[in-house]
Amino acid sequence: MRPLGIFLWLFPACILIFTQTAMASSADKPGFEAIPGFELGIAGGSSFNGHGSAQGLLLAAFQKPVFPNFLLRVEPTFEYMNAKGDVLYAGGASLVARKLAPYKGIMPFVDLGGGLNYISQNHFAGRELGGNFMFDLILGGGFYLTRNISLSYRYRHLSNSGIFDHNEGIDSYYILLGIGE
Repeated sequence: MRPLGIFLWLFPACILIFTQTAMASSADKPGFEAIPGFELGIAGGSSFNGHGSAQGLLLAAFQKPVFPNFLLRVEPTFEYMNAKGDVLYAGGASLVARKLAPYKGIMPFVDLGGGLNYISQNHFAGRELGGNFMFDLILGGGFYLTRNISLSYRYRHLSNSGIFDHNEGIDSYYILLGIGE
């Protein structure tokens, strides 16, 4: 298995193992009462792969504090990609670690995560994706505008991590607006 595939399997497992003991002790830490436990997100973006796609992403995030200034998020997602009439749908779920950095009235954060996805076709915009089962890698950052509204930039890599013969993958970027409840 390739390094990305190993990371995508080990990262969520390590987070779950390390957070089992921390969840109960960090729930009462100051500052976490300001962050909602549920967030809906909508994003627009494009691809880095040169096929000029228009993309949209919807997500629901269930988040829980696990350490001081550290949230663990489970994010079911639905993604739409359109490159000159070639349409791809992706649905999946990711485990995302969000590190908060409280600073004078604003709260910046960075995101790192990975997950599993199912895509509607294994060819998109001239790229051979190999199969319908994909992994994702998520990197991003942003800030909370208010207690309930966040704005972030997110890079998302989708590939099969070498489990199929072909693995060209898709690299995307998004501007994500999150609204918490």
